[in-house]
Amino acid sequence: MRRRFSVSQVLYHIFGENEGEDTKQHSNSDEQVSEEEDNVEYHPEDTDTSDESDEEVTGAEAAPAERFKSKNGVIENVKLIHKPVSLQPRGLINKGNWCYINATLQALIACPPMYHLMKSIPVFTETERPCTSTPMLDSFVRLVNEFSNMPVPSKAKQQGGDKVVKDIRPGSAFEPTYIYKLLTVIKSSLSEKGRQEDAEEYLGFILNGLHEEMLALKRLVLPKEDNGFVLNGPEPSQVGVEEEMLEEGGSDDEWEQVGPRNKSSITRQADFIRTPITDIFGGHIRSVVYQQSSKESATLQPFFSLQLDIQSEKIRTVQDALESLVARESVQGYTTKSKQEIEISRRVTLEELPPVLVLHLKRFVYEKSGGCQKLIKNIEYPVDLEISKVVYHHGNSATGGHYTTDVFHIGLNGWLRIDDQLVKVIGQHQVVKQTAERTVYLLYYRRVDLL
Repeated sequence: MRRRFSVSQVLYHIFGENEGEDTKQHSNSDEQVSEEEDNVEYHPEDTDTSDESDEEVTGAEAAPAERFKSKNGVIENVKLIHKPVSLQPRGLINKGNWCYINATLQALIACPPMYHLMKSIPVFTETERPCTSTPMLDSFVRLVNEFSNMPVPSKAKQQGGDKVVKDIRPGSAFEPTYIYKLLTVIKSSLSEKGRQEDAEEYLGFILNGLHEEMLALKRLVLPKEDNGFVLNGPEPSQVGVEEEMLEEGGSDDEWEQVGPRNKSSITRQADFIRTPITDIFGGHIRSVVYQQSSKESATLQPFFSLQLDIQSEKIRTVQDALESLVARESVQGYTTKSKQEIEISRRVTLEELPPVLVLHLKRFVYEKSGGCQKLIKNIEYPVDLEISKVVYHHGNSATGGHYTTDVFHIGLNGWLRIDDQLVKVIGQHQVVKQTAERTVYLLYYRRVDLL
């Protein structure tokens, strides 16, 4: 049974039970990382072992399928590992306006369940597998193996808050050209010629691509079944009035749900097959349309990043943006097929939160004339136990600029600022400090109930 979340519950998952009191700082007390963690496996749930697990797999597609097999099961039963890992930081060389990619890669590497998942998959070189049906997965497995573990200092050497260790030694910077080449290998609206692009759009490209490749692998190793239409994540325009839903009526995947006060609603959901990527980053929103003298009509929509509109002058904090997202609003000028104008309203609620919640502050506003402007304003966000990555956009233009990432490092118990190949230690106060030239764009939060 799905669980809906109010704004206060969302803030609990992000910030903890008491946001203003006894705010927990990043702590290693129960998150010590051993030197053996570099060899951690992605453990599936225990299942009966059969002779089938040892059978030889043949055929052109056997190799990618085997990578997701184990002695005790397949990816359908895997269990995510959320334990933080201390990695030696490495900068990424930028020779072609790849900052939007580099900033995204550093944020993803710093997500523990993402790191552990990719680390568990065997590495295949181009010589071993000159042709592959999973180029994106292969590239990300190779990427995580570019990073090595570093020891976590003892508690006596750790200092929280703004007192940070300053003698970190990053590994040598490298250029992940195999990641950049994915824009050529996989069809994408993003440029493959090194033009500046959007970091949030690239994040969606990566997560959707990995999700789709894992779906293909699941079809190889799982019994053949009906694979319906898979909606990977809603575009911003989809979080609106479900006009087609109201007009057409009926769906193959809908049910009547009885809510508070015995009020019923018709709920629709697109077919959605889960993968480890959706288990890490995927959430669901419920978009409800209210029409006079009709049952409520709701649609469940998946997302990888939660889109937050920050245009209103009243929105100054992340909490303001979340409250605005779930506020009920009237929709003007809606007419039926018979051209009769009717009164309807809409409300979005949060149905399911992922372990890693990515908040996208929508800074690039499209104008009626067709142009695009950057919305320059400071949005306050708390830095506490659950925030672990911040991606910034630098500059005043919506068509250019620069991207950097701040990452909380478990080995330092402090923050790193990563600007392409440059890596430096910063204080916590520098993470929340924004300027007109440097504004927060993406926020990565971890769910407190999984820590």
